[in-house]
Amino acid sequence: MSVVACRVYDDRITIASDSIVVYEDTQRKSDMGSNGFCKLIRTNGMIIGSDGTCEEGMLFQLYCSTRKPKSPTVDDVLGFVIEFAQWKKKMTELPYSLDNHYILIFDKTAFYIERFFVDYVKLYQAIGAGKDFALSALYLGHDVIEAVAAACELSIYCERPINSIEEKR
Repeated sequence: MSVVACRVYDDRITIASDSIVVYEDTQRKSDMGSNGFCKLIRTNGMIIGSDGTCEEGMLFQLYCSTRKPKSPTVDDVLGFVIEFAQWKKKMTELPYSLDNHYILIFDKTAFYIERFFVDYVKLYQAIGAGKDFALSALYLGHDVIEAVAAACELSIYCERPINSIEEKR
């Protein structure tokens, strides 16, 4: 329940997210980042946008804080994701799987990660419950903040405030 949107320009990559945090059917309104989890973070030279469970998102943040893909290619990012899934299973004894979707910006390249599917973000991409609203806005030429704002306005699963990061290419 959220939205993360990314747009790739010749000279920069921009990414934005909403801030909703939900536990079962209840939205957490108080200091949404107080537990250290944020849907959009910069760590270890990477930017991570996360959609899905806070549990897996926090584990991915922890994993990324000390490791990186070998290079900015689909194959190496896929290998990195597979290694994370193995690490997650070992650390938690949860099933070998990935439940979240991610946008990973690494070495001036943006990647879309949906479980074990990895692809480059060439123009724009969005993930989360509000992705269709955000994708529509991006298609119409809006920036990522406007795309996330549209999702926050139209989806019951997205909530302000909006966070954003810009990375030069």
